[in-house]
Amino acid sequence: MAYVDLAATEARGRYSPPNGNDPQTIPDLWRPAPGEEVRTDLPDLTDAELNALDWKGPIQMPPFSGTSYFTHDHQWNKETREYDATEIPEYEKQRRVQYQQFWDKLLNTNAYIKIKTAASQSLLANTLATEFIALMSDAKRGQANIVKIQEVLTEIVSGITFTTEELAEIQTAFTQSGMSAIYTLE
Repeated sequence: MAYVDLAATEARGRYSPPNGNDPQTIPDLWRPAPGEEVRTDLPDLTDAELNALDWKGPIQMPPFSGTSYFTHDHQWNKETREYDATEIPEYEKQRRVQYQQFWDKLLNTNAYIKIKTAASQSLLANTLATEFIALMSDAKRGQANIVKIQEVLTEIVSGITFTTEELAEIQTAFTQSGMSAIYTLE
């Protein structure tokens, strides 16, 4: 039974019922049509047996977190019984960026240490770091100056010599926070 071992049932994934509705966990009880017997064996059936009953699955679920959230919306298509990905408009990408998350992740990297070190040794690096901190503070309050942030990011990446690992740290923070949806590190 599906709800006796819920973890095992959920681990199988989600299935779209024969009517094409949204994917769901395999139910304990299912009546194929009005007047028919209630079936209690669905959780025990194989994927092939479920598919033969027109339960489509397991369905590839869209990524509800991660980079796709920052660039696409996913809608269930009842006809194809799959999720359709639609790119979101630029203003929505900008709205979804999580500046606080980016900043928190950046602070815990060797790349940030490199920026601080460079800022203590060079007036140009200090100016760039100060400007970047101010721009990020504004962005975290909902007042992102996208053009200026991009300019300063480009100047920082081209003006400070980062290792491959440090650039990867920045890229990871970029990707996980949605910054990569509207900014580049080039």
